[in-house]
Amino acid sequence: MHVVVGGAFNGKRKWVKKFYALDDTASYQWFCGYDEQIHIADLFHTKQFEKITIIEGIEQYIFQIMNQFAEWRNYWDMMVEAWRGWEKEGKGTIVVIGNDITKGIVPVDQQERLWRDACGFCFQDLVKKADRFDIIWYGLNERLK
Repeated sequence: MHVVVGGAFNGKRKWVKKFYALDDTASYQWFCGYDEQIHIADLFHTKQFEKITIIEGIEQYIFQIMNQFAEWRNYWDMMVEAWRGWEKEGKGTIVVIGNDITKGIVPVDQQERLWRDACGFCFQDLVKKADRFDIIWYGLNERLK
């Protein structure tokens, strides 16, 4: 698993496309958390994944999990383990892209604070289990793992 995190509009998508040479001829699946038509359940079942599967906006999916499941951490763990199992079977690589919403001014709204905390926990889980971790700021990557 490859985790890519950085600030909003800092070039994460462009960097991933260039790093994996994703053009019109490449075979890949791209899930975008900013698309309201895609739900967290779409990511739990890996049968529709391609050799390279990108999950962008993971913080939006984390928000969905928090609001749908009382035991959201368990659901998150099961989903990440399903991804790891898919990769261990040699089916491909999963690239997870997330906006780092854990920095800056702490929100006043309690739900926003809980979401921010959940993203911090989930990003830590992802990075521990990832084979590679990059931070992207202003289009430049720094590989940390």
